[in-house]
Amino acid sequence: MLWIMRRPWMKGLQRSSLRLVREARRSEVSQSIKRQNRWARRVGLPLLTISINLLLASIVITTSYFFILGVY
Repeated sequence: MLWIMRRPWMKGLQRSSLRLVREARRSEVSQSIKRQNRWARRVGLPLLTISINLLLASIVITTSYFFILGVY
């Protein structure tokens, strides 16, 4: 998800969505989009890293358990 959000076409889509907003609110909406992107990068990346590490740890533990049972 973070990879998709950093693609040039997605950034262009975000910028082009500003045309849907009234001229008076464009700077406010632009700042809101920037804040959302910063929050997603700051919170989303560590959360994604933790989730993938938990998944890999679970796979390793499960595989080890079944291997030990098979050897026993």
